Amino acid sequence: MVLLDYTLYIWHYLTHKVPFLWRFHLAHHVDMDLDASTALRFHAGEMLLSVPWRATQVAVLGISPLGLALWQTLTLMEIMFHHSNVRLSYPVERRLCRLIVTPRMHGIHHSVVQKETDSNWSTIFSWPDYFHGTIRLNVPQDKIITGVAAYQNPAELTVGKIMKLPFTVDRPSWVVPQRGRPQREGLTDPATGLLPEGLYRRQSPMPRWKFLRPDLRKPARKRFIHRPQRPGHRHDCCG
Repeated sequence: MVLLDYTLYIWHYLTHKVPFLWRFHLAHHVDMDLDASTALRFHAGEMLLSVPWRATQVAVLGISPLGLALWQTLTLMEIMFHHSNVRLSYPVERRLCRLIVTPRMHGIHHSVVQKETDSNWSTIFSWPDYFHGTIRLNVPQDKIITGVAAYQNPAELTVGKIMKLPFTVDRPSWVVPQRGRPQREGLTDPATGLLPEGLYRRQSPMPRWKFLRPDLRKPARKRFIHRPQRPGHRHDCCG
């Protein structure tokens, strides 16, 4: 079970780092609303490409049919769980993510910031990320924007267009067209420390976020500006 999960971590890493595989895995990451349904949104091409890897896992590790069935069941349950929008209490999840992958932990992996997507590749157990130093938990949860930077237009994310993505990729994935690469700065908390929504440690500056989607920008507050009255000007209410 542990070895199957670890080799799945390797496969997940490869789907991000091998350009040909990323073309297909991209269809999973363009989802802009992370929930349990995202766990099932994989391109059919990626599923076919994963068959030789899964067959090698079973053959090399000598997995029994019962062991394989158990692992596949647990894997499905876990990916449904960590893609879900279930809100666990922060103290519980802060401890639970040391053992298994949790929604807050995996949500960071679905960020539009590439450095955050290039982390938290584990599937069931979280130890592979701790072991390889790819764990990243110090991203404030309410500052995460889900999706892929280059595909933030919902009109481009219909089922038909997503199915065509592997064959029509025409732009860098992590660059917002005509705006640049999203970045997050100022995270000084340890990468292994999970941050909840709206919590910043006192020693950490507020992270600076660049290139937000226009629809997620908060409108600037209008400031009241006192303008001195012109000589002789009178308000209507004063007669």
